[in-house]
Parts: sequence; structure tokens; C-alpha cells
Amino acid sequence: MSPQNKPLDIAIIRCERTQESCPGTSCLLSFQEKKHTFRNYDPQTRLVGFFSCGGCPGRRIFRLLRTLKEETNVKIIHISSCILKEEPFPKCLHKKDIINSVKKLGFKVVLGTDNKWEIELQSKRNRDTPYSKDDPILEGSEHW
Repeated sequence: MSPQNKPLDIAIIRCERTQESCPGTSCLLSFQEKKHTFRNYDPQTRLVGFFSCGGCPGRRIFRLLRTLKEETNVKIIHISSCILKEEPFPKCLHKKDIINSVKKLGFKVVLGTDNKWEIELQSKRNRDTPYSKDDPILEGSEHW
């Protein structure tokens, strides 16, 4: 395969605390079935990293992303829905810092991995607590 036809490599960062009760099924099935935030990827796209943040405050992020940069062709990092959501999971107090760390290392950020993030965004729009359009968590990132 020539370098220009190289498949796209992506990775997913998930919440350390949530992985105690979630095996990652929803994220992985969404990727495999090219649904939700993975819907526009080519069938040849490869998921080459699926790892936790390392616990608060995202203590493992820099080290793991540096390894991805050195050993893979990953250009896009999905921030899992469990990091983004505020219900029913424990709210991640460090999600903005995690997202900014990923961006600073030169990766493109995509928010969400399954429909749970979109459901929460819609729920917040329908209540009195929507994210404002200028909320940094939504800035410069793709999501649906």
C-alpha cells in the first residue's frame, strides 16, 4: 500500500473511573459499525488505540499521546462519551484540560464515541442548562 493510500488511524481516550463498570462495548461497536461520530470514516480506518486517561486529572494522557505520535500514524483522537457526559457517570472535572492537551500535541479532536453524548447535548438543550455556543469544550472540535 502506498503512503497516500495508507489507512487513517484513530484512537479513543476513555474515563478511568468509568472503565470499572463499562467494557467499552458502545464505543467499539460504534467504531466497527461506522455509526455516530465514526459514520464518515472509510471502511479501512483503523482503531489503533483505546485507553483510559489514567485517572484524574488525566495523568496518563501526555505519555500515551506521545507514544501514539512516535509509534503510529494517529491524527484523530475521539474523546469518549463517558468523559464528556455529566449523567449518569461522575462528571469529569478535567475534560477541558484533557481536550486541550490532545489539541496541543497536534491531534484533531472529535467529541463523542456513541450516541450517549448526542443524547446528553440534546437533553441539555431541552433543559435550562445547555452548553453555551462559546463553551470551550465545543470549540474547534467536530461532533454531531
